Amino acid sequence: MSTLIDRVEVVQFDVDTPGYTRTFDVDDRGGSWYYQPGVTGKRAVLMVRVHTTDGHVGEYANHAVTGAAQQAADVARIAVGRPWHAREQILRVGRRLSRPAHSYGLCFLDNALWDLAGKVYGVSLTELLGGGRDRVRAYASSVNGDREGSLTTKEEVAEFFGGLRDLGWTGFKMHSWHEGDKWEEAENVAYLREKLGERADLMLDPACVFDSVSDAIFVGKACQEAGFRWYEDPLRPLGVGAFAHRQLRDALDLPILQTEHVAGPEAKADFLLAGGTDLLRVDSHFDLGITGCLKTIKFAESLGVNVEVHGPSPIHRHLVASMQATSLYEVANVSPHLPDPSPEIYTCGYRDAYDSIGADGTLPVPSGPGIGVSYDDELISRRTTASVTVTADN
Repeated sequence: MSTLIDRVEVVQFDVDTPGYTRTFDVDDRGGSWYYQPGVTGKRAVLMVRVHTTDGHVGEYANHAVTGAAQQAADVARIAVGRPWHAREQILRVGRRLSRPAHSYGLCFLDNALWDLAGKVYGVSLTELLGGGRDRVRAYASSVNGDREGSLTTKEEVAEFFGGLRDLGWTGFKMHSWHEGDKWEEAENVAYLREKLGERADLMLDPACVFDSVSDAIFVGKACQEAGFRWYEDPLRPLGVGAFAHRQLRDALDLPILQTEHVAGPEAKADFLLAGGTDLLRVDSHFDLGITGCLKTIKFAESLGVNVEVHGPSPIHRHLVASMQATSLYEVANVSPHLPDPSPEIYTCGYRDAYDSIGADGTLPVPSGPGIGVSYDDELISRRTTASVTVTADN
Protein backbone atom coordinates (compact mmCIF):
# COMPACT_ATOMS: atom_id res chain seq x y z
CA MET A 1 0.00 0.00 0.00
CA SER A 2 1.30 3.46 -0.92
CA THR A 3 2.49 5.78 1.79
CA LEU A 4 -0.16 8.44 2.34
CA ILE A 5 -0.19 12.12 3.21
CA ASP A 6 -0.95 12.19 6.92
CA ARG A 7 -1.25 15.92 7.63
CA VAL A 8 -0.37 19.33 6.17
CA GLU A 9 0.79 22.37 8.15
CA VAL A 10 0.03 25.83 6.77
CA VAL A 11 1.94 28.55 8.63
CA GLN A 12 1.79 32.29 8.00
CA PHE A 13 4.56 34.52 9.33
CA ASP A 14 6.27 37.77 8.43
CA VAL A 15 9.76 39.18 7.96
CA ASP A 16 11.13 42.71 8.14
CA THR A 17 12.05 44.72 5.04
CA PRO A 18 14.11 47.70 6.29
CA GLY A 19 13.72 50.78 4.13
CA TYR A 20 10.77 49.49 2.11
CA THR A 21 7.03 49.53 2.66
CA ARG A 22 3.85 49.62 0.59
CA THR A 23 2.71 53.16 -0.17
CA PHE A 24 -0.74 54.40 -1.16
CA ASP A 25 -0.31 58.17 -1.13
CA VAL A 26 0.44 58.57 -4.86
CA ASP A 27 -1.63 56.97 -7.62
CA ASP A 28 1.38 56.18 -9.82
CA ARG A 29 2.82 53.84 -7.21
CA GLY A 30 -0.34 52.98 -5.25
CA GLY A 31 0.28 49.81 -3.24
CA SER A 32 3.81 49.21 -4.54
CA TRP A 33 6.79 48.52 -2.32
CA TYR A 34 8.70 51.78 -2.25
CA TYR A 35 11.88 53.06 -0.67
CA GLN A 36 11.11 54.96 2.54
CA PRO A 37 14.21 55.94 4.56
CA GLY A 38 13.90 55.03 8.25
CA VAL A 39 10.82 52.82 7.78
CA THR A 40 10.69 49.06 8.24
CA GLY A 41 7.95 47.23 6.40
CA LYS A 42 6.72 43.69 6.99
CA ARG A 43 6.21 41.12 4.24
CA ALA A 44 4.09 38.03 4.56
CA VAL A 45 5.70 34.61 4.15
CA LEU A 46 3.92 31.26 3.81
CA MET A 47 5.26 27.86 4.88
CA VAL A 48 3.56 24.62 3.81
CA ARG A 49 4.76 21.33 5.32
CA VAL A 50 3.49 17.94 4.12
CA HIS A 51 3.88 14.96 6.49
CA THR A 52 3.50 11.34 5.39
CA THR A 53 2.37 8.32 7.38
CA ASP A 54 5.90 6.90 7.35
CA GLY A 55 7.51 10.08 8.72
CA HIS A 56 8.80 11.92 5.66
CA VAL A 57 8.35 15.71 5.47
CA GLY A 58 8.32 18.01 2.44
CA GLU A 59 8.26 21.76 2.94
CA TYR A 60 8.44 25.08 1.16
CA ALA A 61 8.36 28.73 2.29
CA ASN A 62 8.60 32.05 0.50
CA HIS A 63 6.90 35.42 0.15
CA ALA A 64 3.17 34.95 -0.46
CA VAL A 65 0.26 37.07 -1.57
CA THR A 66 -2.99 37.64 0.28
CA GLY A 67 -5.27 34.62 0.19
CA ALA A 68 -2.59 32.03 -0.49
CA ALA A 69 -2.70 30.55 3.02
CA GLN A 70 -6.45 29.95 3.03
CA GLN A 71 -6.30 28.28 -0.35
CA ALA A 72 -3.34 26.14 0.72
CA ALA A 73 -5.40 24.91 3.68
CA ASP A 74 -8.40 24.19 1.44
CA VAL A 75 -6.34 22.21 -1.05
CA ALA A 76 -4.60 20.40 1.82
CA ARG A 77 -7.98 18.87 2.67
CA ILE A 78 -7.93 17.30 -0.79
CA ALA A 79 -4.36 16.08 -0.37
CA VAL A 80 -4.65 14.44 3.06
CA GLY A 81 -5.21 10.70 2.75
CA ARG A 82 -3.88 10.48 -0.82
CA PRO A 83 -0.58 8.88 -1.88
CA TRP A 84 2.21 11.44 -1.45
CA HIS A 85 3.27 11.13 -5.10
CA ALA A 86 -0.21 11.90 -6.53
CA ARG A 87 0.72 15.47 -7.53
CA GLU A 88 -1.16 15.46 -10.84
CA GLN A 89 -4.43 14.34 -9.25
CA ILE A 90 -4.08 16.82 -6.39
CA LEU A 91 -3.44 19.55 -8.97
CA ARG A 92 -6.44 18.48 -11.06
CA VAL A 93 -8.88 18.50 -8.15
CA GLY A 94 -7.30 21.53 -6.48
CA ARG A 95 -7.61 23.71 -9.59
CA ARG A 96 -11.33 23.05 -9.83
CA LEU A 97 -11.76 23.73 -6.12
CA SER A 98 -9.94 27.06 -6.48
CA ARG A 99 -11.97 28.45 -9.39
CA PRO A 100 -12.51 31.29 -10.20
CA ALA A 101 -9.73 32.58 -7.93
CA HIS A 102 -5.95 32.26 -8.25
CA SER A 103 -4.01 29.09 -7.43
CA TYR A 104 -1.29 30.59 -5.22
CA GLY A 105 -1.89 28.34 -2.22
CA LEU A 106 -2.00 25.28 -4.45
CA CYS A 107 1.42 26.33 -5.77
CA PHE A 108 2.99 26.16 -2.31
CA LEU A 109 1.49 22.72 -1.65
CA ASP A 110 2.76 21.41 -4.99
CA ASN A 111 6.25 22.79 -4.26
CA ALA A 112 6.27 21.03 -0.88
CA LEU A 113 5.24 17.76 -2.55
CA TRP A 114 8.23 17.99 -4.93
CA ASP A 115 10.52 18.67 -1.95
CA LEU A 116 9.04 15.57 -0.34
CA ALA A 117 9.71 13.49 -3.47
CA GLY A 118 13.36 14.53 -3.54
CA LYS A 119 13.79 13.66 0.13
CA VAL A 120 12.10 10.26 -0.28
CA TYR A 121 14.40 9.37 -3.18
CA GLY A 122 17.45 11.10 -1.67
CA VAL A 123 18.13 13.31 -4.70
CA SER A 124 17.98 17.02 -5.45
CA LEU A 125 15.16 18.64 -7.40
CA THR A 126 17.58 19.20 -10.29
CA GLU A 127 18.31 15.46 -10.38
CA LEU A 128 14.58 14.64 -10.24
CA LEU A 129 14.04 16.90 -13.25
CA GLY A 130 16.95 15.46 -15.21
CA GLY A 131 19.04 18.62 -15.05
CA GLY A 132 22.80 18.72 -15.32
CA ARG A 133 23.94 22.15 -14.16
CA ASP A 134 25.19 22.88 -10.68
CA ARG A 135 25.45 26.66 -11.20
CA VAL A 136 23.20 29.07 -13.09
CA ARG A 137 23.96 32.40 -14.69
CA ALA A 138 22.12 35.20 -12.90
CA TYR A 139 21.10 38.78 -13.56
CA ALA A 140 20.44 41.58 -11.10
CA SER A 141 16.94 43.03 -11.35
CA SER A 142 16.42 46.39 -9.64
CA VAL A 143 13.44 47.66 -7.71
CA ASN A 144 11.38 50.36 -9.38
CA GLY A 145 13.19 53.67 -9.38
CA ASP A 146 12.02 56.08 -6.68
CA ARG A 147 12.11 59.79 -5.87
CA GLU A 148 13.57 59.37 -2.39
CA GLY A 149 17.29 59.14 -3.18
CA SER A 150 17.65 55.47 -4.18
CA LEU A 151 17.78 54.88 -7.95
CA THR A 152 16.21 58.31 -8.44
CA THR A 153 18.11 59.23 -11.63
CA LYS A 154 19.65 57.42 -14.57
CA GLU A 155 23.06 58.26 -13.14
CA GLU A 156 22.22 56.51 -9.85
CA VAL A 157 20.90 53.46 -11.71
CA ALA A 158 24.05 53.17 -13.83
CA GLU A 159 26.28 53.66 -10.80
CA PHE A 160 24.45 50.92 -8.89
CA PHE A 161 24.62 48.44 -11.76
CA GLY A 162 28.25 49.37 -12.36
CA GLY A 163 29.07 48.41 -8.78
CA LEU A 164 27.31 45.08 -9.25
CA ARG A 165 29.28 44.48 -12.45
CA ASP A 166 32.47 44.88 -10.42
CA LEU A 167 31.22 42.04 -8.15
CA GLY A 168 30.80 39.69 -11.10
CA TRP A 169 27.27 40.32 -12.42
CA THR A 170 26.95 40.30 -16.21
CA GLY A 171 23.20 40.93 -16.65
CA PHE A 172 21.08 43.83 -15.42
CA LYS A 173 17.37 44.67 -15.57
CA MET A 174 15.81 48.00 -14.65
CA HIS A 175 12.23 48.14 -13.38
CA SER A 176 11.62 51.73 -14.51
CA TRP A 177 10.08 54.57 -12.54
CA HIS A 178 6.42 54.56 -11.62
CA GLU A 179 5.51 57.70 -13.57
CA GLY A 180 5.84 56.20 -17.06
CA ASP A 181 7.67 59.19 -18.60
CA LYS A 182 8.71 57.84 -21.99
CA TRP A 183 11.47 60.42 -22.41
CA GLU A 184 13.06 59.59 -19.06
CA GLU A 185 12.79 55.87 -19.77
CA ALA A 186 14.34 56.13 -23.24
CA GLU A 187 17.20 58.28 -21.97
CA ASN A 188 17.86 55.77 -19.19
CA VAL A 189 18.03 52.91 -21.69
CA ALA A 190 20.64 54.65 -23.84
CA TYR A 191 22.62 55.76 -20.78
CA LEU A 192 22.77 52.24 -19.33
CA ARG A 193 24.22 50.87 -22.55
CA GLU A 194 26.77 53.70 -22.73
CA LYS A 195 27.94 53.22 -19.14
CA LEU A 196 27.78 49.41 -18.83
CA GLY A 197 29.30 48.60 -22.22
CA GLU A 198 28.31 46.47 -25.16
CA ARG A 199 28.95 43.12 -23.49
CA ALA A 200 26.50 43.58 -20.60
CA ASP A 201 23.14 41.85 -21.02
CA LEU A 202 20.54 44.56 -20.42
CA MET A 203 16.78 44.23 -20.03
CA LEU A 204 13.94 46.66 -19.27
CA ASP A 205 10.76 45.84 -17.36
CA PRO A 206 8.60 48.98 -17.04
CA ALA A 207 6.24 46.99 -14.78
CA CYS A 208 3.08 48.02 -16.66
CA VAL A 209 3.50 51.82 -16.44
CA PHE A 210 2.61 52.92 -19.99
CA ASP A 211 -0.99 53.81 -20.78
CA SER A 212 -0.58 53.66 -24.56
CA VAL A 213 0.94 51.28 -27.05
CA SER A 214 2.64 54.25 -28.72
CA ASP A 215 4.57 55.15 -25.54
CA ALA A 216 5.53 51.51 -25.08
CA ILE A 217 6.77 51.35 -28.69
CA PHE A 218 8.75 54.58 -28.23
CA VAL A 219 10.66 53.14 -25.28
CA GLY A 220 10.90 49.72 -26.95
CA LYS A 221 12.67 51.30 -29.91
CA ALA A 222 15.21 52.78 -27.50
CA CYS A 223 15.77 49.27 -26.13
CA GLN A 224 16.09 47.94 -29.66
CA GLU A 225 18.67 50.54 -30.63
CA ALA A 226 20.63 49.85 -27.44
CA GLY A 227 20.69 46.10 -28.13
CA PHE A 228 18.70 45.01 -25.08
CA ARG A 229 18.20 41.27 -24.49
CA TRP A 230 14.44 41.70 -24.04
CA TYR A 231 11.62 44.17 -23.29
CA GLU A 232 9.07 43.12 -20.69
CA ASP A 233 5.59 44.09 -19.46
CA PRO A 234 5.43 47.75 -20.52
CA LEU A 235 1.64 48.12 -20.80
CA ARG A 236 -1.10 48.81 -18.28
CA PRO A 237 -2.98 47.37 -16.62
CA LEU A 238 -1.34 43.95 -16.17
CA GLY A 239 0.22 42.78 -19.41
CA VAL A 240 -2.55 40.25 -20.02
CA GLY A 241 -3.88 41.26 -23.46
CA ALA A 242 -2.34 39.33 -26.36
CA PHE A 243 -3.79 41.69 -29.01
CA ALA A 244 -2.05 44.82 -27.73
CA HIS A 245 1.22 42.98 -27.25
CA ARG A 246 1.07 41.63 -30.78
CA GLN A 247 0.94 45.26 -31.92
CA LEU A 248 4.03 45.88 -29.81
CA ARG A 249 5.85 42.87 -31.30
CA ASP A 250 4.97 43.91 -34.84
CA ALA A 251 6.46 47.38 -34.25
CA LEU A 252 9.73 46.25 -32.68
CA ASP A 253 12.72 44.12 -33.55
CA LEU A 254 13.74 42.72 -30.17
CA PRO A 255 12.31 39.88 -28.06
CA ILE A 256 9.19 40.67 -26.04
CA LEU A 257 8.83 38.86 -22.69
CA GLN A 258 5.26 38.47 -21.37
CA THR A 259 3.01 36.24 -19.25
CA GLU A 260 4.30 37.07 -15.77
CA HIS A 261 0.67 37.99 -15.00
CA VAL A 262 -0.91 35.32 -17.20
CA ALA A 263 -1.21 32.37 -14.86
CA GLY A 264 -1.09 28.71 -15.80
CA PRO A 265 0.18 26.71 -18.79
CA GLU A 266 -3.01 26.87 -20.88
CA ALA A 267 -3.30 30.66 -20.73
CA LYS A 268 0.40 31.09 -21.45
CA ALA A 269 0.14 28.81 -24.46
CA ASP A 270 -2.82 30.81 -25.78
CA PHE A 271 -0.92 34.08 -25.31
CA LEU A 272 2.10 32.80 -27.20
CA LEU A 273 0.08 31.23 -30.02
CA ALA A 274 -1.90 34.49 -30.39
CA GLY A 275 1.37 36.28 -31.14
CA GLY A 276 1.52 38.29 -27.92
CA THR A 277 5.06 37.36 -26.89
CA ASP A 278 8.38 35.91 -28.02
CA LEU A 279 9.42 34.52 -24.64
CA LEU A 280 7.41 33.04 -21.76
CA ARG A 281 7.52 33.59 -18.00
CA VAL A 282 6.96 31.01 -15.27
CA ASP A 283 6.89 31.37 -11.49
CA SER A 284 6.46 28.47 -9.07
CA HIS A 285 4.46 30.74 -6.73
CA PHE A 286 1.85 31.73 -9.34
CA ASP A 287 1.81 29.08 -12.07
CA LEU A 288 0.62 25.90 -10.32
CA GLY A 289 3.90 25.23 -8.59
CA ILE A 290 6.71 23.18 -10.04
CA THR A 291 4.22 20.90 -11.81
CA GLY A 292 2.62 23.82 -13.66
CA CYS A 293 5.97 25.39 -14.52
CA LEU A 294 7.16 22.13 -16.06
CA LYS A 295 4.08 21.93 -18.28
CA THR A 296 4.81 25.42 -19.65
CA ILE A 297 8.54 24.74 -20.05
CA LYS A 298 8.01 21.49 -21.98
CA PHE A 299 5.40 23.12 -24.23
CA ALA A 300 7.77 26.00 -24.97
CA GLU A 301 10.75 23.71 -25.59
CA SER A 302 8.77 21.83 -28.23
CA LEU A 303 8.40 25.12 -30.12
CA GLY A 304 11.94 26.34 -29.56
CA VAL A 305 10.72 29.13 -27.27
CA ASN A 306 12.78 30.23 -24.28
CA VAL A 307 11.20 30.37 -20.83
CA GLU A 308 12.52 32.86 -18.28
CA VAL A 309 11.80 32.14 -14.61
CA HIS A 310 10.41 35.05 -12.61
CA GLY A 311 12.12 36.16 -9.41
CA PRO A 312 14.41 34.43 -6.93
CA SER A 313 13.80 31.12 -5.16
CA PRO A 314 15.84 27.97 -4.61
CA ILE A 315 13.21 26.23 -6.75
CA HIS A 316 13.89 28.60 -9.60
CA ARG A 317 17.59 27.83 -9.56
CA HIS A 318 16.67 24.16 -10.01
CA LEU A 319 14.29 24.97 -12.89
CA VAL A 320 16.89 27.05 -14.73
CA ALA A 321 19.49 24.32 -14.14
CA SER A 322 17.15 21.74 -15.70
CA MET A 323 16.08 23.52 -18.88
CA GLN A 324 17.38 22.57 -22.31
CA ALA A 325 17.71 26.23 -23.30
CA THR A 326 20.02 28.66 -21.52
CA SER A 327 17.82 30.93 -19.45
CA LEU A 328 18.87 33.42 -16.78
CA TYR A 329 18.12 33.34 -13.05
CA GLU A 330 16.52 36.58 -11.85
CA VAL A 331 17.59 38.14 -8.55
CA ALA A 332 14.77 40.63 -8.06
CA ASN A 333 14.26 43.16 -6.66
CA VAL A 334 17.51 44.70 -5.43
CA SER A 335 18.65 48.24 -4.70
CA PRO A 336 21.47 49.98 -2.84
CA HIS A 337 19.28 49.60 0.26
CA LEU A 338 17.99 46.06 -0.41
CA PRO A 339 20.88 43.68 -1.07
CA ASP A 340 18.90 40.43 -0.63
CA PRO A 341 15.34 40.34 -2.03
CA SER A 342 14.55 36.87 -0.64
CA PRO A 343 13.23 36.37 2.89
CA GLU A 344 16.10 35.67 5.28
CA ILE A 345 14.60 32.44 6.62
CA TYR A 346 17.32 29.87 5.94
CA THR A 347 19.84 28.07 8.16
CA CYS A 348 21.74 26.38 5.32
CA GLY A 349 23.52 29.44 3.94
CA TYR A 350 21.18 29.93 0.97
CA ARG A 351 21.23 33.61 -0.11
CA ASP A 352 20.18 35.76 -3.04
CA ALA A 353 22.18 38.77 -1.86
CA TYR A 354 24.05 40.48 -4.65
CA ASP A 355 27.41 39.98 -2.94
CA SER A 356 26.97 36.19 -3.25
CA ILE A 357 27.56 36.17 -7.02
CA GLY A 358 30.47 34.14 -8.35
CA ALA A 359 33.29 35.70 -10.30
CA ASP A 360 31.84 34.07 -13.42
CA GLY A 361 28.41 35.65 -12.92
CA THR A 362 26.75 32.47 -11.61
CA LEU A 363 25.06 31.25 -8.44
CA PRO A 364 25.08 27.70 -7.03
CA VAL A 365 22.10 25.36 -7.27
CA PRO A 366 21.22 23.73 -3.92
CA SER A 367 22.49 20.15 -3.94
CA GLY A 368 20.74 18.59 -0.95
CA PRO A 369 17.70 16.28 -1.23
CA GLY A 370 14.54 17.90 -2.56
CA ILE A 371 14.69 21.68 -2.86
CA GLY A 372 17.85 21.46 -0.79
CA VAL A 373 17.36 24.17 1.82
CA SER A 374 16.65 24.24 5.54
CA TYR A 375 14.58 26.81 7.40
CA ASP A 376 14.97 28.79 10.60
CA ASP A 377 12.24 27.16 12.70
CA GLU A 378 12.89 29.45 15.65
CA LEU A 379 12.36 32.57 13.52
CA ILE A 380 9.24 31.09 11.96
CA SER A 381 7.79 30.23 15.37
CA ARG A 382 8.57 33.69 16.74
CA ARG A 383 7.06 35.53 13.76
CA THR A 384 4.02 33.28 13.17
CA THR A 385 0.78 35.22 12.69
CA ALA A 386 -1.56 32.29 11.95
CA SER A 387 -1.34 28.54 11.44
CA VAL A 388 -3.50 25.51 10.83
CA THR A 389 -2.75 21.79 10.66
CA VAL A 390 -5.03 19.88 8.29
CA THR A 391 -5.70 16.22 9.09
CA ALA A 392 -8.28 13.67 8.01
CA ASP A 393 -10.37 14.72 11.03
CA ASN A 394 -10.69 18.43 10.19
